[in-house]
Amino acid sequence: MKKGTYVEFPKPGLCNGAYYRTLEIWSLLYKILSLTAIFPSQSETIQVTLSLESRSEGKVDFKAYKDYFTAGAHWNIIIFLILINIAAQVSYVLQDWWLSSWANEQSTLYATAHGKGKEILVPDPGWYFTPYSVLTAGTVLFGISRSLLMFYVLVNSSQTLHKQMLESVLRAPVLFFDRNPTGRILNRFSKDTGHMDDLLPQIIQDFVQTFLLVLGVVGIMVVVIPWTVILLIPLGIIFFVLRRYFLETSRDVKRLECATRSPVFSHLASSLQGRWTIRAFKAQQRFQELFDAHQDLHSEAWFLFLTTSRWFALCLDAICAIFVIVVAFASLFLAETLNVGQVGLVLSLALTFMVMVPRCVRQSAEAETMMISVERVTKYLDLEKEAPWEYKHRPPPSWPQQGDIDFSNVSFRYSSDGPLVLKDLIPLIDLRKKVGIVGRTGAGKSSLVSALFRLSRPKGEIWIDEIWTATIGLHDLRKKMTVVPQEPVLFIGTMRKNLDPFNEHTDEELWNALEEVQLKEAVEGLPGRLNTELAESGSNLSAGQRQLVSFARAILRKNQILIIDKATSNVDPRTDELIKKKVREKFAQSIVLTITNRLRTVIDSESVMVLDSGRRAEFSRPYKLLQNRNSLFYKMVQHLGEAEAAALTETATQVSSKQRIVIKVHFPGSLFRISMRGLVTSALCPLQL
Repeated sequence: MKKGTYVEFPKPGLCNGAYYRTLEIWSLLYKILSLTAIFPSQSETIQVTLSLESRSEGKVDFKAYKDYFTAGAHWNIIIFLILINIAAQVSYVLQDWWLSSWANEQSTLYATAHGKGKEILVPDPGWYFTPYSVLTAGTVLFGISRSLLMFYVLVNSSQTLHKQMLESVLRAPVLFFDRNPTGRILNRFSKDTGHMDDLLPQIIQDFVQTFLLVLGVVGIMVVVIPWTVILLIPLGIIFFVLRRYFLETSRDVKRLECATRSPVFSHLASSLQGRWTIRAFKAQQRFQELFDAHQDLHSEAWFLFLTTSRWFALCLDAICAIFVIVVAFASLFLAETLNVGQVGLVLSLALTFMVMVPRCVRQSAEAETMMISVERVTKYLDLEKEAPWEYKHRPPPSWPQQGDIDFSNVSFRYSSDGPLVLKDLIPLIDLRKKVGIVGRTGAGKSSLVSALFRLSRPKGEIWIDEIWTATIGLHDLRKKMTVVPQEPVLFIGTMRKNLDPFNEHTDEELWNALEEVQLKEAVEGLPGRLNTELAESGSNLSAGQRQLVSFARAILRKNQILIIDKATSNVDPRTDELIKKKVREKFAQSIVLTITNRLRTVIDSESVMVLDSGRRAEFSRPYKLLQNRNSLFYKMVQHLGEAEAAALTETATQVSSKQRIVIKVHFPGSLFRISMRGLVTSALCPLQL
């Protein structure tokens, strides 16, 4: 076994097995990821780099200790706890010292009575018994009090840190969840929190008691037999050097063990989520090998930590055994200069010293090692946070009434060091209510939704009904927009809870919404109807039914802004037509942004925005774009084939003859709307801004 930090592990001669095992894991992972090449995704690819899990070096920062203890109680209680521990130890030491004095007095009386044959005055036994009883009762009382109070403080610290970590993670931006795998986050909430709940309070309690006991033992030994200082000083130096040597390796091995545990959780979670795909491609053996590789890597780090701890314990026990032997023989050589009580006390304390000192040193090292879990938890307390959920200035309850969306030179990136995915989007001067957004994969379609919901801070200004979205809270912004995603989100719970998470609607409204999406009969046939429990992610429903439940939820929200993000990509044509029909009926007076790769879905929209490399390349009526043979939209339509292109062109022509074009032009102090239908043009009255 060699000593070194985790940075040195990949170097030759240090943990070569773990290093090469890591290479094997990446080789297996590459084989498994190659399966995704069989069916390329139609979704927009958002490149997010998964950073390696950060690990500290050296000693655990004092801030971790401060955060841990102050999270459980105020400084006043902590000081009171320290005083109780001192009082308990003083009572214990005085109890032994008083018993030694009592025994020494009885020995002197016995020797005097039998040696000189004279009558002597025997002191009252109560003189020794009463103080000894008081000290014993004080030891028991203070001992129980300090144990209860300390466990209360430490358990409360764990609960407080867990609550703060949960709040911090919930307030973290979406990019945090993209960059950190599920297993890495679960590792903090499961294993690290488990250490704070179960192991750390016991270890700290044991360390404090043994440390104070060792101080008391050393103090009595020095007072009774001063020459023991000659042995205690070098012994203390040896313990200090040995502990420091052990911790230099143990801390980093523990950090490595914590880091290698995260891939095990991540792999298990991803395997459970994609078990159907794994079975479909018969990749069980590959995933089993990958899990074994992750588990073996973690087991290697864990076994290394156990072996270093056992080596440390063996060294401490051997040194303390030598110390007790030296004290015992020295007491024999100095028997003539010591009385019976002193010899008995020293030998008793030496045996206590042999047991408690190794335990104290081990527990101190173990406490610092376990504090790594606290260190990892406290790092999640300082995560970057999203904008406030609510500001003092809140929009009116009726906002937005029109749902007009304007972009003013908006650029967007998911992280400060990431590439721009939206670049200088200019204002939407057209007030068309139904807008289709198309573009090639990676053009920025889904990023436009992220900018609207402020999943990251965009550069520039986004206005909705003349209100700058950066000036209102995230709750006020996001609850006014409804999104129907490509993969519908259903939670474990009742059908009622999934339709109406905030209990804002009556049963009649819920049934009406289900009837609109033609799910009423299906839900009525369920055992519990609206109270039927849905499985995780709604797995007991078909893909089309899950999408219709998500759309029924959108109908209940009745927001002025509806965003359909490739919601019909994974459903059958019948469900696709049903959703399009209900959008036209239920959201006739709302602005609808339809993001799709199917041009047929947006060909009947009032306008189409074509994005290219994050920029707004084109924005006009579908019919007008198809008249321009150099437009990107025309090329995308022609790429579908001659027959499909002719059908889409015919549909666009028919829709164009019926559409009403609304153009919004900004002038100082007024807003002019020009309405056009066919060849007839009429000017409307100016509206005050």
